[in-house]
Amino acid sequence: MQITQVKIKDLIAADYNPRKWEEKDVEDLKQSIQTFGIVDPIIANSAEERKNIVIGGHFRLKVAGMLGYEEVPVVYVNLPD
Repeated sequence: MQITQVKIKDLIAADYNPRKWEEKDVEDLKQSIQTFGIVDPIIANSAEERKNIVIGGHFRLKVAGMLGYEEVPVVYVNLPD
């Protein structure tokens, strides 16, 4: 498994992400990331027609952006349409 640092602005949140979060969840994850960093990479698509669409880690990605991160660790998987 290869982990790559990717600019947050280059990643695309999937339209189909069903997860919603409460303010307490946001604060809890902020605290965790500030304490431990991002220990679980974002999963993104490497397929040409779906490049950089987030498959897993939307919440971590959002909170990392709120904390001022410019890059996050990403693992790419190839899932063509």
